[in-house]
Amino acid sequence: MSPFKRWRIAIPLAIISALLLGATLLGAWAYWDKDSIPARALTIFLAGMFAACLGISISIGVDRKIQDIPWLRIGTIALFVALACGVSWVRDGL
Repeated sequence: MSPFKRWRIAIPLAIISALLLGATLLGAWAYWDKDSIPARALTIFLAGMFAACLGISISIGVDRKIQDIPWLRIGTIALFVALACGVSWVRDGL
């Protein structure tokens, strides 16, 4: 797979991951004093999940050994985003 194709896959995933991470960090900064301890812990967990998504997205573009579409990495990012939706739902219920 050419570098152009790898980055063509990686850039949209990285942008989505970075936006989600930025929104989580902005919300953590804005509401840290008002949130309970469990809500803070879930916010830290969400930030870690989105940071992992960003790292996996960038790894798609950087890894020169990729020969085919990296479905496992794309699926991992989709799974993390879906799990983060559930964690956010639980955090909002606290």
